[in-house]
Amino acid sequence: SIGDITAVDIKTGSLVWQTPTQSSIIYAEAFKLKISDIISESNSIYFSNNMNEFYSLDIDSGLVKWKQNIRSILRPTVVDNLIFTISSNGLLVVMEKKSGNIVRITDVFSDLKEKERKKTKPIGFVLGKNIIYLSNSNGKLFLIDIESGKTKKILKVDNGKISRPLFLKNSIYITKDNAIIKLN
Repeated sequence: SIGDITAVDIKTGSLVWQTPTQSSIIYAEAFKLKISDIISESNSIYFSNNMNEFYSLDIDSGLVKWKQNIRSILRPTVVDNLIFTISSNGLLVVMEKKSGNIVRITDVFSDLKEKERKKTKPIGFVLGKNIIYLSNSNGKLFLIDIESGKTKKILKVDNGKISRPLFLKNSIYITKDNAIIKLN
């Protein structure tokens, strides 16, 4: 809730390290902080928040390896030496895992009209072999070409919020209200 990342020894419960990510957060501001899921890869952990910060921390010491100015609360994805994330305003950001250098930024909402763009918020994404599947707050699923970063197709799944897509046995599953939708 206040932006501290804490590592605890799972066997003993002892504190291993703690890293603050918000230097001077006001108590009232702490309630506005939203953090993505934390993922680990090799000797790093990666996460981002709605305060325009994307972090890479050393998993053993908690030291900041690098930090980028990206506003996202979506779970990032690591593939080989690249990190993929989508910002709160629909920018697909691809970074180098080791250095944090940005390889590419693409606006996946570029084909939306301004009114629709303001209403559309990314909910979650998964990477397929050549496609990124991005679910949004307006019930639409964007199919984004991984190589170019351009939106190839938009599928209307529902009129309301849909969940982050899930792959299972060559199908995509999305939940909404009280239903599960299967896409082949």
